[in-house]
Amino acid sequence: MRYLVIFEQGDTNYSAYVPDLPVCVAVGDTLEETRKEIAEAMKFHIECLQEDGEIIPKPMSKLSDQTSSDITAEFVEVEIDNITAAKQSNLPSFTNIVSRFKRKRV
Repeated sequence: MRYLVIFEQGDTNYSAYVPDLPVCVAVGDTLEETRKEIAEAMKFHIECLQEDGEIIPKPMSKLSDQTSSDITAEFVEVEIDNITAAKQSNLPSFTNIVSRFKRKRV
């Protein structure tokens, strides 16, 4: 699946987020490091959704949706077996991801 990723340059680092995967974010010292971090975060996010039996949000964002000159937008491919994309995602699944992420980080 190919999701649009938004990269923003801060004063001392870069950040990235995926509009179609809420709470899926990453930061890095360089753009290349941030690309690697967001790819990992996306894979982890989708794997957690699958493990919890939640709906995988379907990629919907387009490059034309992003108009700011302060950002870099590009598509990132996530390869995971047995992905079932949904037409809509639901809020409880995002809550589960956040709590699951906190459990794995402790």
